[in-house]
Amino acid sequence: MYEKKDLKALKIAQKAREFNDSDLLNEAFVSQLINAPLPPLNLKEKEDLMQILNALISSKEAALLSK
Repeated sequence: MYEKKDLKALKIAQKAREFNDSDLLNEAFVSQLINAPLPPLNLKEKEDLMQILNALISSKEAALLSK
């Protein structure tokens, strides 16, 4: 019949193909990463993560504006 696929994993694999990232091309591996239970983060870890994500977003915006 039909195999149910994880849409998030498919999108990540698609982006991995676009950026030639062979580590994230395996949909089963990406699905396991997405569904793996994560330990709770403390406040410092949350702040560090937000800082990293904001830096990534700023870098992407700067790259898009420079085109």
